[in-house]
Amino acid sequence: MIAKRLRSLALPALLTLTAQLAAAQAPTASPASPDSLPHPTKDLGDLVRQLLPRRHPRPAPDSAHAARPPKAHSLVVLPAAAYTLEARLLATLTASYTFQRPGGNLSALSTTLTYTQNQQIILALNGPLWTSGNHSLWLADYRLLHYPQQTYGLGSNANVGDAIGMNYNFLRVHQSYYHRLGPAGHLYVGGGYFLDTRWDIETVNGDGQQIYTISGYAPGVAGRSTSSGLVLSVLRDTRANQLRPAAGESYLFLALRSNFQALGSDASYRFVQVDTRRYLRAGPRGNVLAFWLYGDFALGQAAPYLDLPATGWDTYSVTGRGYIQGRFRGTSLVYGEAEYRFNLTRSRVLGGVVFANGQSARNPNTGYGRLAPAGGAGLRVCLSKKSSSYLAIDYAFGIQGSQGVFFNLGDVF
Repeated sequence: MIAKRLRSLALPALLTLTAQLAAAQAPTASPASPDSLPHPTKDLGDLVRQLLPRRHPRPAPDSAHAARPPKAHSLVVLPAAAYTLEARLLATLTASYTFQRPGGNLSALSTTLTYTQNQQIILALNGPLWTSGNHSLWLADYRLLHYPQQTYGLGSNANVGDAIGMNYNFLRVHQSYYHRLGPAGHLYVGGGYFLDTRWDIETVNGDGQQIYTISGYAPGVAGRSTSSGLVLSVLRDTRANQLRPAAGESYLFLALRSNFQALGSDASYRFVQVDTRRYLRAGPRGNVLAFWLYGDFALGQAAPYLDLPATGWDTYSVTGRGYIQGRFRGTSLVYGEAEYRFNLTRSRVLGGVVFANGQSARNPNTGYGRLAPAGGAGLRVCLSKKSSSYLAIDYAFGIQGSQGVFFNLGDVF
């Protein structure tokens, strides 16, 4: 829940950004369980110091400096450059502010300004705010975008040659609150207000002509669209470190979003979301077999086209490694993934993964399409041994020649 997810083909500048954000955003660890992941004894900084040792060792801190308590907050401001499947070359400026209340997980607010080669402009503010003792949680997701992109129609039978150009402006305001049930434990109930509004929507076919339906679907294809509603949700999360879950842990999220015309929505309609994850021990201690099942369902046919469930448009933009964002879209999307995680070095500074995923999107006229598979392998590099946070570097491939390299802060799920 805490980490902002990055899907990219990246430049080395992202390594510095990710390392600092990992240290700032790592959750407070709970007492270790028998299956908890062993902490790494080396990280990327140690490797750099081995390769480039200091000519003049840093002097030991004096007693006055050593007695200082650790900072309860931090601010990181960093620029970066990258290359993504969705945006091509991009430049971004990120600021992250973190703080921690007594007995609570780390709260982290992150704001990002991005400009891309595809003339996309992205301004985002998001993050969790934990209260003392983790009694409650505030979650914010605010975005303002100018976002030209391609879409491929509805259903997972859509072909890559069916690409259609879209251009629009987008405002998102998602604010929710969760409260823990009971004096301790991992079960939370919550609610909130979600607004997604787009304007100046233009959709053109391969001949450059304006069109007003895609796969026979008209809402939200041209002009403007608004989804405005209330959300009720249940959350159960036993992960001690959400960036690197351990064997024996699990995650469950259920949400119902009801959009109402009385709140400014184009029509009254609902979305249902189910997200469940399980982590099992597999082989030597520290090796994990992870399973993820995700479903996003629009009830009826009134939801705007761009609000329909789609590849890579989940909360953290991580579904569908192997495909470009928005490759498959439908009135419903069902997604599953399995990943085996293992260590490559005794110090745990390096690890590896192999994974496979599949998804099926529903066209309201023809039903669910084919199961679109993808798979790949990746490397994990420890950025901070104190927080056990890792940089994920994955190569993935799908059908119809789709392939790419994907970067992420922490494990993908």
